[in-house]
Amino acid sequence: MKKIVAGLLSAALVVAVTGAADAKSRKQQRQDYDSYAAKYPGATPRQLKNARAYDRGEYYEMDSNAHPVGSRSWWELKERESGGRGFRF
Repeated sequence: MKKIVAGLLSAALVVAVTGAADAKSRKQQRQDYDSYAAKYPGATPRQLKNARAYDRGEYYEMDSNAHPVGSRSWWELKERESGGRGFRF
């Protein structure tokens, strides 16, 4: 009986710690989203996600239309799409 109670308590502790860490992670993600949304007010959620992923070195779409206009990733992708000749308006 003591082993069962000890096992349940340890499982509850693990769940509680994981939940607290997950809540902190969600709060950080929301702050990141808000900062990118403020930086690029006309961007769609898809564009904001790709800009964050580019800056973090994570997976992002290799299409300039999927990034906020004027962002670092947008300029780099426009350069690649033009064949390295420099971006022309």
